[in-house]
Amino acid sequence: MKKSAMLFTSITLAATVLAACGNDSENATNTENNSSKQEQTNSDDKSSEMSIESAATTKQVEAYQTITDELNKMKEDQEVDWELVETTYTSDLKSAVNEIDNEFDTFISTGIQAGKSGELDKNVARQIIDKGTQSYFYQKQKSLQQAVIDAKDANKEDEAMLHFEEIQLLAEKVFVPTAEKRDSYYELDGDSSIVENINNGLSAQEQALSEGNMEDFAVTKQVTDKSIYKSYYLASNSYAEKIEEAVKTGETDELQVMQTEALGFYQAIKGSLSGGDEEAAEKLSELFDISNDPEAIKADEVNDLFAKAFTGKIKGYHEKVAELAKEDKLSEGKEAAMEANVFLKAIEMPLMEAIGEEETDAVYEDAQNWFDAVASENADEVQKLSDRILTELESVVE
Repeated sequence: MKKSAMLFTSITLAATVLAACGNDSENATNTENNSSKQEQTNSDDKSSEMSIESAATTKQVEAYQTITDELNKMKEDQEVDWELVETTYTSDLKSAVNEIDNEFDTFISTGIQAGKSGELDKNVARQIIDKGTQSYFYQKQKSLQQAVIDAKDANKEDEAMLHFEEIQLLAEKVFVPTAEKRDSYYELDGDSSIVENINNGLSAQEQALSEGNMEDFAVTKQVTDKSIYKSYYLASNSYAEKIEEAVKTGETDELQVMQTEALGFYQAIKGSLSGGDEEAAEKLSELFDISNDPEAIKADEVNDLFAKAFTGKIKGYHEKVAELAKEDKLSEGKEAAMEANVFLKAIEMPLMEAIGEEETDAVYEDAQNWFDAVASENADEVQKLSDRILTELESVVE
């Protein structure tokens, strides 16, 4: 087995927690275009002695915590200082958010203005601001991952380590607390724990970075990134379940708040999912949009739409690998194969529900063997396994 395939197998806690190497396609153009510009700006702002304490990301996280602490006063029926929220966001976050994605700024700013004016329920506004900022931090994490690689390639060792420390800070302060809630709700522990996979990804990345092995770093960063991605997907999915349950029990006071939470988490990944199945991704946007009736949200429909969107992405990567095989360039297909497997792992729960644990395990075994076949440039085996995987997936989303 080639080294990348061995890494793929050994780094994961579950038998087939599948990681991808290189850059993924999720908002790739936007992230790649912005990463160098934003990180250059951050570098210009840093003192000659770089430290995590003075890093731009640290200041942004502190601003986020200031905002959320102020917004959380409403949980105790205390008055919220909306001017503080607005000025903190404007001075410490707005510019950086716009550099990543101006739609995030529009989303967050709308929440601030609606909360300030009373146009929206204050808790709805709070969730828009909180989850919109979390979506920004997810994309920020992706740009920092690339910044680590770029700095290392330029022999800027201290800068590479600083950017990685920024990723670790985001994980500690933003991503892990969110993932803990998903682990608790879905009873995910051990090998299935999102928190554990985030931390394992970070540990493996840190080791690769310390050894100067950026090929391994590029592989292991996907364990971190896709575990966060899965957390956001499951967050949106869980709120669909909570909404339907609340409607059934007549406890409808918090429907729009939960709908807003679903929408906020979905903001981080909707661009990616549109690349898999645009119709399914758009329908999810429509259901989660707070202008629509939350009672129209049905958990089974949301679950099916997510499965279709993920399946679309998986099929796209399989098609790319097939094209490379036809062109006798299968050696270039490992990245696409790994990407497909990452997204396949993300829908483990709907797969198990649809085809059972034994068949799901068989699909993941095929996926691992498919990646190995791509890595070893065995075109016949690649095609056979790809056909089998896609046939199984089609039976799930039909």
